[in-house]
Amino acid sequence: MKVLMVVIRLNSNNNKADFGYHMPVGLAYITSVLKQNGYKVDWLNLNHHDGTIDDVVRKALSQERYDLILTGGLSAFYPAIKNCVHLFRKYAPNARVVLGGGAISSQPELIFKLLKPDYMIIGEGEATVLELLKCLGNDGNLDVVNGIGFFGIDGNLVLTKPREAIKDIDELPFPDYEGLGFETYLDHAVAYSDIFDYPRAYPLVSSRSCPFSCTFCFHPTGKVYRQRSVPNIIEELRFGIKRYRINFINIYDELFSYDKERVYEFCKQIKQLFKTVPWEVKWSCQIRVDKLDEDLLLTMKDAGCLVLSLGLESYSPVVLKSMQKKTTPQQIDQTLEITRRLNIAIQGNFIFGDAAETTDTAYETLNYWKKSVYSGGGINLGYIYPYPGTPLYHHCLNKGIIKDEVDFIENITNRLAVPINMSNTMTEQEFIKLQRDLYGAVRVYRKYVKPLLVISNDKIREVHVRCPYCNYVSIYKNYILGDKYSRESQSAYCRNCRLRFYILSSVVVKIENMLFRFLGVKVTYFVKDIVKNILKMIRYIKRAFAPQLLSQSKGRG
Repeated sequence: MKVLMVVIRLNSNNNKADFGYHMPVGLAYITSVLKQNGYKVDWLNLNHHDGTIDDVVRKALSQERYDLILTGGLSAFYPAIKNCVHLFRKYAPNARVVLGGGAISSQPELIFKLLKPDYMIIGEGEATVLELLKCLGNDGNLDVVNGIGFFGIDGNLVLTKPREAIKDIDELPFPDYEGLGFETYLDHAVAYSDIFDYPRAYPLVSSRSCPFSCTFCFHPTGKVYRQRSVPNIIEELRFGIKRYRINFINIYDELFSYDKERVYEFCKQIKQLFKTVPWEVKWSCQIRVDKLDEDLLLTMKDAGCLVLSLGLESYSPVVLKSMQKKTTPQQIDQTLEITRRLNIAIQGNFIFGDAAETTDTAYETLNYWKKSVYSGGGINLGYIYPYPGTPLYHHCLNKGIIKDEVDFIENITNRLAVPINMSNTMTEQEFIKLQRDLYGAVRVYRKYVKPLLVISNDKIREVHVRCPYCNYVSIYKNYILGDKYSRESQSAYCRNCRLRFYILSSVVVKIENMLFRFLGVKVTYFVKDIVKNILKMIRYIKRAFAPQLLSQSKGRG
């Protein structure tokens, strides 16, 4: 049985290879398990190919015949998954299509109705996919394969019993990145934040799921929290660091520091591992504000932790309780005070629009943010969104905020691009005013810096920037400046004080900042989209007519 594993192209509007995506660790684990059991698995990573998705898929499926094609992803990537399924049916009509990931696990009945895959993998995929393939190879009874969905005899969806979580995830083989084009991915990495100019980041999953139940989270691997042993983690890193010349480890865990003693042991063993590597290696992780203290952070920093991703969400105790976050504003205070004192870089978000949000709770968080040193960039302001499968999603269904589930998922890219008022008390007028005030706060408090010097070499830049906090001049090589037509500017961390700021390269941001200074936030908020559309039109005209004008110019010459 020949299997093709397809990585969806996350930037579906780009016909060029784009290496700015996150490694699909889940697919890499499944492939590793299949290969370990003797199955031939090929990869098709759409992010690594030039040309339209249609052309790339057509070429791949014309060169080889596959029995099964597997793909999947999170709900936010539903349009890309849908497009792939369409192309699989078009160019390999005899192949059976298997879908998995968060989009499928969160809404199996709806996704089955819309995409009609041959099989669905619900929850963790390693054991389920392996058992499914064995069953298909032996013409077995699919009803006994737990954790799948498929067409029944009557053409309707059959969902088997949920599969139990893999108890000992140490037993899984290490993820298989070879066929993914991992070397190529690393070779194309560019500098970001204050990580190395030539970062080679290894994606590590050291635990699965999360022991908490925040209302805005959906756990694709199930609700049972499990941790790998530290020796098992170190064994993977020992191989991965030397095999791929890794200098940075990106720990993808939803929650890294649940067990403090395990973190201490990890720090101890990773320090020993780094001593055997003839180059510098650093790492980052996601962490809760109630699961750290000064001693732990000192230990992590000493072991090479470079950046912390903090779960902040709100400064209002009312909203934190509604989110089931189980943290307090005092813990946020303590964490931010310690990280600043220890010179540790952070990234985090305050997200607005929860069911319990009121004008009072919203401005409680906003006013706190304004006073913080991290308002310049370390903490972003954003909105909470009802991702399918989350309690907030069901809240929106019950309240009629989401009126049509099919419309929501089919247009999820647009739906998640616009802030949604999920509050039980805030009026639409109050929510619009909040959006305007958040926009204004970002324009006033965010630290924008013009480069002192930019040395260009094709698209790659060497950028010299003076820190707006400590005046230190950081030099970032192998750096890509943000799109000049983007609504955002590229962020960077000072290589001295570790605070984050934004390198001003976007024409849109420059114009909006200028409008804000002269017109104020109320007017600028409503004209910003007009400016964006004008610039889009200019960019389109340049792309459409530049080749023609160049050709005419050459002809006259």
